[in-house]
Amino acid sequence: MVNAYADNDLVEKVYRQLAKIYDVAFGVILQSGRERAIRAIAADRALRVLEIGIGTALTVPEYPGNCKITGLDFSAAMLDKARKRVSKLGATDRVALVQADAADLPFPDGYFDAVFAPYVMSVVTDPLGVGREANRVCRPDGRVVLLNHFRSELPAVAQLERFVSPVTRYVGFRTDLQLMPLLAGAGLRPLSVQNVNVPPFWKLVVCAKQ
Repeated sequence: MVNAYADNDLVEKVYRQLAKIYDVAFGVILQSGRERAIRAIAADRALRVLEIGIGTALTVPEYPGNCKITGLDFSAAMLDKARKRVSKLGATDRVALVQADAADLPFPDGYFDAVFAPYVMSVVTDPLGVGREANRVCRPDGRVVLLNHFRSELPAVAQLERFVSPVTRYVGFRTDLQLMPLLAGAGLRPLSVQNVNVPPFWKLVVCAKQ
């Protein structure tokens, strides 16, 4: 079951603080997963990409030059960092940054060739709503790519993740999000699921629309 988890005010508060240290704390350690995800997107020859939760734009240097990227984030503080990075990279002509709620995307149906959500599904207020919106704005034969931690299939680990999740919500994320109920509720079909990063606690999930 996939339920709404934290409120938007909490998410904004947490990421206002995290923006100051995000690149140091979550840059190198999670970059391998970002790189692999973008290779999967580029392999599908996607040209128009929506990145949900672009954060400080750590992914931008990894995109091939033929990609037009719309980077969306709920946090104004994170987007401030992103704008500086995009400008420094000289990528303002192919990267547009938008502040919005990912569960209510301001884009028409089928607008993007690919939708990429890196490390975001565990921190949003409504992961199922975000998944449905990602599906909606992706073209019929496009790809939705999720990069996230999902609840373990090992019973002992899953029990621990369920136990600590009510605590971790107060620092802005959940540990008990289940992959398959999320995909089913969002109308997405997994094409591949790979463990990524070191240690491999995160999954790279490439999806098609059902």
